[in-house]
Amino acid sequence: MNARAPTHSQRLLEVGARLATPLRGEVEAADLVDRVQPRHIHLCAALGWLAEAAALALGARPLHARQAGHAAAMLSLLTKIDDQVIDHPTFHGGTPTDRATLRRRTAAFLQPTLTSMRGARATTPEPRCRFAARLGGRLRSLGPHADRLTTLWDECAAGWATQVDAVAVLSAAPPQVSGARVAAVTGDISARWLRMITLVGPLAASASRGLHRAELQAFDPWGAAIQRADALADLDKDLADGLVSSLPSWLLHARSPSAWRAAVQNPGEAHAQVALHAVDLPCVAPPPRAAAEALAGLGEVPGLLRWIHGFLLWRYAVHPACRSSLQARLAADAGGYADYVRGARAWQDHA
Repeated sequence: MNARAPTHSQRLLEVGARLATPLRGEVEAADLVDRVQPRHIHLCAALGWLAEAAALALGARPLHARQAGHAAAMLSLLTKIDDQVIDHPTFHGGTPTDRATLRRRTAAFLQPTLTSMRGARATTPEPRCRFAARLGGRLRSLGPHADRLTTLWDECAAGWATQVDAVAVLSAAPPQVSGARVAAVTGDISARWLRMITLVGPLAASASRGLHRAELQAFDPWGAAIQRADALADLDKDLADGLVSSLPSWLLHARSPSAWRAAVQNPGEAHAQVALHAVDLPCVAPPPRAAAEALAGLGEVPGLLRWIHGFLLWRYAVHPACRSSLQARLAADAGGYADYVRGARAWQDHA
């Protein structure tokens, strides 16, 4: 009898431990503000499995796929190191900050890591740039696929630009930004990131091809669904950090400015307010089935994307302040999410 295949939670625990353990010290050294927690390191590294899974589906040998996964974990962690700075109110300054000034400040902060990665040479002495340079060297060494590497560089540049947009839009007061703009930026954040991490997979030396156009485009609906769920899961934290126009927060303001003000003044009330005004409901929808079907040629990638979406909704539902009418359904642990959280905690305690 064949052994039962590991669940996605089990796979992510294994990949996270394998990739995060050798990278933890370097990430902590590169963390400018001491905000990248061990749980962040484990999950960011674990999601390097998107690249490994894609590489394996494209015919890469296991060693080459693992090399791609390691580089993808580094890319994932590099974005986390920078995000923990720019998403904090001490950096963006909240609603009073002039948007053009904030955009320039954010772009100037992010540019060194992007340039260090693309050039495989640190542009400043900062540990984050040395980390980015080492990542750039790893990406270049994965295989002889110059066209695929160019595609990744283009996606990284777009992803870094999206982070500039995200900080400027999400830290603005809701009347300053349109709902369409908030929704567009929300989708771009995760779509760019997920596509970027997965694109490392085809760089594996023995991978047979790069991603097709339809596969690249399929990350857009996945990104929209996943980032909406992420905004729910981190609602109180985002408000406390001055990101007062995340999608559920913007929707709450549109429904009831007084409820929004109550949530901003006391982020602990945010979950109750979004449930009372049912603005969480538009944020929980999965992507259309066609988005998963378009990625069928990438092996476990669509299953991993479903896991990420479900995990974020589960985190929202099990929040102690959650009062959603969907709580019972969303809190179901069909994906083994609690097992993942327990396993990640055990890793951080013993790594």
